[in-house]
Amino acid sequence: TQGRTIASDSNNKVTKLIIVLNDAGTLVKVQVIGESGVRDLDEAAVEAFRKAAPFPNPPKGMVENDGTIKIRWDFVVES
Repeated sequence: TQGRTIASDSNNKVTKLIIVLNDAGTLVKVQVIGESGVRDLDEAAVEAFRKAAPFPNPPKGMVENDGTIKIRWDFVVES
């Protein structure tokens, strides 16, 4: 926002997330486990999963013993 140029930096920006779903594909939690250094990018990554949920019919093989599905997801902005 406000006219900042993220791509002018020579370093890639990576937001690392853990996504937790229940066995029905409902979003339980989105957790940032690695910040990109740009708050707007990190917030956009979290918001993308919140807007995309639910994720129907998740593969049963992904369900862990506690009844959840945990997915590691990285959003990368290359510069």
